[in-house]
Amino acid sequence: MHKQSLILQQKAPKNINELDQAFKLIDQKLDAPSSQLLLMKTRYISIDPIMRVWISGAKTYLPALQQNDIIHAFTLSSPVDNQNDIYFGPAGLQTHFLYDKTNKKKQLIKVPRQMLQILQKCELQNSNLLTIILNGLPAYYGLVDFCKIQKGQRVVISAAAGATGLFCIQLAISMQCDVIGFTGDIEKIKFLQNQFPTLRIINYKLDDWDKQIENNSVDCYFDNVGEYMLEKMIEKMRKNGKIALCGSMGSSSNYNERQGLSNMNQIINKRLKLKGITFNQELNKIQAAFDYLFQQFQQKKLRIFQEEYNQLNDTPKALKRLFKGDNIGKIIINLDNQTKL
Repeated sequence: MHKQSLILQQKAPKNINELDQAFKLIDQKLDAPSSQLLLMKTRYISIDPIMRVWISGAKTYLPALQQNDIIHAFTLSSPVDNQNDIYFGPAGLQTHFLYDKTNKKKQLIKVPRQMLQILQKCELQNSNLLTIILNGLPAYYGLVDFCKIQKGQRVVISAAAGATGLFCIQLAISMQCDVIGFTGDIEKIKFLQNQFPTLRIINYKLDDWDKQIENNSVDCYFDNVGEYMLEKMIEKMRKNGKIALCGSMGSSSNYNERQGLSNMNQIINKRLKLKGITFNQELNKIQAAFDYLFQQFQQKKLRIFQEEYNQLNDTPKALKRLFKGDNIGKIIINLDNQTKL
C-alpha cells in the first residue's frame, strides 16, 4: 500500500511565485493496518493563511516543521472501510495515513453523526464542515461571545472577502450592526457589493483608507491582518471598545521579522479589550457556538463561499492564490473521489 504526501523541501521563500520550491510530492509505503491502527483516507484539506507560517519553519500550536516533514494541514478524513465516520484534525498533506485510535494524545476528533445530519438539514456539504470549524467558530467567538455585538454598533472587519471575514460580515449584518469591511481588490469589492448591499466597503490600498473611518467611532474590530492595520484601527476605537485578534496576514510572509505596535498607550487610555481568537479556544462553549451557527444557516442568514481544487499536488497553486489575495472565501482541496491506494 502506498500514499502520496507533500513534504517540506525547504523553508518558504519570500517570493510567492517561488512557493513551489518549498514542496515536494513523494510516494510513501504504508504499513498494514491492525486492530490498533486505522487506515484513514483524507477527504478534504483546508487551505489556510497560517500554512505560510508553518512552511516558514516557525513553531505555533503545532510543532515547527523540519525538512522532509509532512506539511501541516487541517483535514476531514475517514477510515477506508467506513466512509460514514468522519474525523477532523491536523492530519497533514497526505492522501492516506495510519491512525492509532488508542493514543491518549489523540489529534483527531470524530465528528458526531448528529452534526452530519444537521449539515444535511441545512443543505450543506461535508466539506463545508472544515469552513464552519476553522472560520465560523472564530467569527462566533470573536463577535458574538467576546465583542457581544449589538444592533446599531459599528463593527469593522479586515480581510472581509476571506473565509473568516465573510462569516463575520454575515453575523454582524444579521445583528443589524453598522458593518464596514476592508479589502484591497476591485473584483472583491464588486463581489461584496453584490452579495451584501448594506455593507460599507473600504479599499485599504488607497492612500486615505484610514481617513474614511472617524476616530473614536468603532465598537468592535475583528482583525485578520495585524501590524499596520491593527495600529491604525486602535485610533478608530471608542473607549471600552473590543478588538478580536484572529490573524496576522500582514506579517505571515516575514513571520520572524514582525513589528510591534507603536500606540500601546491608546489601548490603555481607551481601556480597550483585546483578545486572541482561535477556533479551538473555548471548548466549553463549542456546542453553543455550533447551535448558533447552524440556526443562522437554517434561517438563511449564513452562506458558505468556497473554492475547490481536486488534487493533492494542487496545494502550492491554491496557496499562491490565497497568499496573493486572489481567492474569495474558503479554499478546499477535495480528494473525496481522487485518492486511491
